[in-house]
Amino acid sequence: MNYQGITLLLLLFTAMAQGQSLEPFFSMVQSLPPQQQQAAVDSFMRSQRTFPVVENDTTVVFIIQRAAKTVSITGDAMNWNPKGVAMTRLGSTDLWFYRRIHEADARVDYKYIVNGTDWVLDDRNPLTCTGGFGANSELRMPRYVQNPESQFYPDIPHGALHDTTLHSKSLGNSRLVRIYTPPGYETSKENYPVILFHDGLEYITLAQANNTLDYLIWLKRIAPVVAVFVPPVNRTDEYVDDQTEEFSEFIVHDVIGAIDASYRTLKTPSARAVIGASNGGNISLWLGSHYPHVFGNVGAQSSNIVPWLMNRFQSGEKLGLRLYLDLGTYDIPVLIKLVRKFVPILEAQKYDFTYREYHEGHSWGNWRARVGEALRFFFGTESRH
Repeated sequence: MNYQGITLLLLLFTAMAQGQSLEPFFSMVQSLPPQQQQAAVDSFMRSQRTFPVVENDTTVVFIIQRAAKTVSITGDAMNWNPKGVAMTRLGSTDLWFYRRIHEADARVDYKYIVNGTDWVLDDRNPLTCTGGFGANSELRMPRYVQNPESQFYPDIPHGALHDTTLHSKSLGNSRLVRIYTPPGYETSKENYPVILFHDGLEYITLAQANNTLDYLIWLKRIAPVVAVFVPPVNRTDEYVDDQTEEFSEFIVHDVIGAIDASYRTLKTPSARAVIGASNGGNISLWLGSHYPHVFGNVGAQSSNIVPWLMNRFQSGEKLGLRLYLDLGTYDIPVLIKLVRKFVPILEAQKYDFTYREYHEGHSWGNWRARVGEALRFFFGTESRH
């Protein structure tokens, strides 16, 4: 490459570092002789510090460098299409790109698919989000603000985690249940509110809900609570299908019964909450609808809502429930339709509820950031039980 070409490259790299469009660089590369295109791409990849490249507050360019026949991208914004969306190869080089628009405060998970079968992380992007199927690369747009509540802070008091195994006669199985007691529990004589998490162990490992509890209790933004983390055994059957009644009985009689017997808890519905994500939101709503005398607070994140529940809240007697709901605008399309249909029902029935949408997907990264909002809604110190 001649001196003039190098100078032009440097000017282009400077412009790109200031958030301007990559299009002039792409056009320049394609105008070069084939033997010079790869050198220009290699220079660009060495000079560019952050990936994906955000051209302005809302335009993002995903870039991967691979010697491949095809490369596609999939993720929250593509509904995790297993074939992905085809990326464009730049000239004769090994650089592939895909440009799309995102909201300035969006956060989404994504992966690349190389040659149709090899799902890989973005090796130029250090940000990842761990989910139930492993790690994904994470795009954070410029105005996305990371929630500090789920971080671990070594200098604040921490609650304790206790494990026990509980058996269900109706389900014919046992499972490990993890219980969080707040800082100061051992030395106090207080009785505490209770929140039960479905997919409970993942709410600890993937959502760091125990860190959020520590943080909010330390700041006195919520009353100290006992949290119960219950994992599924047969998740779909228990949360949605033919074991929901047996599972609900297990939760109400075996789990809550054991917690009330072993820990100092408040036993009024207003002092108990249940929360879950996706199908876990469905079983939370189910429990609230069947056992409002046990759970007075219900949280449903990116929730599935089966027809019976929709009809129960629309046509049945109003229940004494307070409800927290959230949803990602890049969520699973069928769930977006269900939740957006459910919210007007709650409004018409004049339920006490809060509902928010975020420019995120069906992801533990999304749900983790909202745990604190649900806790404040249920147990905020301004409405302490």
